[in-house]
Amino acid sequence: MRKDLTILLVALAAALPATAQNWSLGIHTGAFVFGDFAERTMRIGNDLPSERATSTLSAATRAGAAFDLERSFSERWAVRFESTGTRSPMSIKGSGDDFEVDAGEIDVGTLILPIVFRINRGGALRFHLMGGPAYAAYHIRDTSSSAVFEGTRTEWGAAFGGGIAWRLSDRLAVEGNLTDIVTSSPIRKSDFPTAQGVDIPKTHNVHTTIGLRWRF
Repeated sequence: MRKDLTILLVALAAALPATAQNWSLGIHTGAFVFGDFAERTMRIGNDLPSERATSTLSAATRAGAAFDLERSFSERWAVRFESTGTRSPMSIKGSGDDFEVDAGEIDVGTLILPIVFRINRGGALRFHLMGGPAYAAYHIRDTSSSAVFEGTRTEWGAAFGGGIAWRLSDRLAVEGNLTDIVTSSPIRKSDFPTAQGVDIPKTHNVHTTIGLRWRF
């Protein structure tokens, strides 16, 4: 009995490192690019044919951070839980950059749960694709008395992307990712009660990041 128990403990101890390496931690940073939160198209002049002018509400490109925990189920498949965050100034811009008006600041935090598919299982460079549900929290601060609203709104959506990892060892890799997180805009048409020609498109939050992945 004691001999069997010893063999079992030795087998479990040997299996722990292999099991642990099914988990990995990613820490990344890079440029977060925002799509348009709202658009407004207006006619200029009373004579026909009249010209149209379009203004857009968006946020500037800023550096952000991403942290994730990944669980591998095979050499090709994994699931990843990722959290990102950034802060960016907002502005209303005219078509052709005719004008720009400060529209406050926005903090954007996202949670995504993508399935990861690794295209190749061997080699120092490993390519992957990923996609899954996303949840975003948009917090707008009226720093200029011209923000559309002040407060927090949350939206569900989806995340799609891919990347490449350069494996430095069995445990450590340098990884780059490109992810497009698509949600409904935090802006509503009701935020412009008297404005005409307002359109609310889907919001694209494009994250281009690079960082490290450590398997443990």
